[in-house]
Amino acid sequence: MRPEGVVRVQWTRAELLALREAIEVTPNFDGRQDVRDTFRIAVRAHRMGEVELDGEIAERLANRLVPVDLATATARAKLLRAVRGGPRRRMVAPVKHPQPAVAPATAAAA
Repeated sequence: MRPEGVVRVQWTRAELLALREAIEVTPNFDGRQDVRDTFRIAVRAHRMGEVELDGEIAERLANRLVPVDLATATARAKLLRAVRGGPRRRMVAPVKHPQPAVAPATAAAA
């Protein structure tokens, strides 16, 4: 079990690099320096594992992060999902297949 108030997120190396760059254009917030240090350590790590952030700092980061590219937007979505919790829901609508139009058989054709 994880301690209360800790958020763990599994990011790819590309997402971590994008986050490290995006944090520079993100408006200031309490804990920004801690997040920068955490990302710096995570990028330098040889093995990619889960990144642990304090819950309050993770929420502030998720609310202020500026998604400048696809990798940053994906990383932000993962962070928001981790902060807000809950299972991931698929948003696929059911597909209705049209019935083929077949002319009814008549007695005159026989």
